[in-house]
Amino acid sequence: MTTKNTVDTVDTTIIIPVYEQPELLSDALESVFQQTYDQFEVVVVDDNSSADIDAVVSEFPNARLVSHEKNLGAGAARNTGVEAARGTFLAFLDADDTWKETKLEKQHRVFEERYDEIGLVYTGFVQYELDGTEWERYPEARGDIYVDELERDRVHPTSTVMVRRDVLEEVGGFDTDMPSRQDYDLWLRITEHYEVDYVDEVLVDKREQPNSISKDFDSRIEGDLAVFEKVKERAADLDFGTRSRIYSYHHHVIGRDYESNGNRRKALKHLGLAIVRYPVRPISYAMFIIALFGVNRNGPLLTFVKQFIR
Repeated sequence: MTTKNTVDTVDTTIIIPVYEQPELLSDALESVFQQTYDQFEVVVVDDNSSADIDAVVSEFPNARLVSHEKNLGAGAARNTGVEAARGTFLAFLDADDTWKETKLEKQHRVFEERYDEIGLVYTGFVQYELDGTEWERYPEARGDIYVDELERDRVHPTSTVMVRRDVLEEVGGFDTDMPSRQDYDLWLRITEHYEVDYVDEVLVDKREQPNSISKDFDSRIEGDLAVFEKVKERAADLDFGTRSRIYSYHHHVIGRDYESNGNRRKALKHLGLAIVRYPVRPISYAMFIIALFGVNRNGPLLTFVKQFIR
């Protein structure tokens, strides 16, 4: 095991929620303590695991363990980590993900250049799927992206994000009433008040797990619907064309997830609404055809198409 962090100076708190998966947690922590930036502490929040999480955490310096007495979910675990944090900056890392060694250093450089303007810095990532396939996603949006963020999530998953602590205290933490998409809801609140920036590199490895929330389509759809209600409230004062574009994409996402969950009727309803609301988005037509004819989205025919409908 490689460990670098033995300093007392802390300006960044790394928050790692974990439920079971001690082996994956060890890999995540290993990637943290290989960082080229070393002024950090780590807060691991055990969301009531049966595994011996303490045995893993105790192997790493400057890592603290906070434990829940009952399972509350990843959003609540992240909020607990925020409450325990001492750093000026907060960086989130899921226990089944890992970082490239320069991630923290490069995000800090961006904050040093534009601290007063930006509230959040994110990076690119590579996703490793259960079937052995992988795909990369690079950042695309920076600056004042609030209206674009209302349409769809331009900010990447929590493991790519570093945020100013004072910003998070201002806008509030993760909404634990939402069954999923809590990160997108938080990015909306941040981008409403602050610009964002990114490091244009793939610095996070995301490893899909069989029991991840992304595979629980009931929870995903509940989250889709909940966040859409929030978006509609926020977009109510925007012009008709912008609202239509925003609503269309949310109908697309909801329809896509209904299709993945095997509910063709509701999938076609929402995909149809996506097309009616904004008829110049090709991926909605593609998803409508997939839902209508029951095309296997995991088959070889759609390997190429998936690059455009994620």
